[in-house]
Amino acid sequence: MKRIALASGLALALSAPALQADPAFGLGVSYVFGGGTSDVAIGARAFSDDTPHEGVVSLGLDYKLGSQSLRPNIGAAYLDDDVYGDVSLGYDFGTKGVDFGVGLGGWGN
Repeated sequence: MKRIALASGLALALSAPALQADPAFGLGVSYVFGGGTSDVAIGARAFSDDTPHEGVVSLGLDYKLGSQSLRPNIGAAYLDDDVYGDVSLGYDFGTKGVDFGVGLGGWGN
């Protein structure tokens, strides 16, 4: 019982800074490669914070134009004033494989 309480308290303490951050959202284009193929994708991103000139964590969903498949992904991004650059690790439902992406796009609150 003490372990559960300790784990719950630790999880709450670690998530407190994330709860204070305001998320941001973006749209962009990614070059995706891995598994012997490469593709271009368009997609949406949710960023862990909305502070410009900082690195953030991103969650995204891309549509790969060549394979015509969805690609959920997680990554790291740098937010500039109105644009972002990111790197991501995703799963392509069409090829059923993990791939990597590098992207650029616009973002806002």
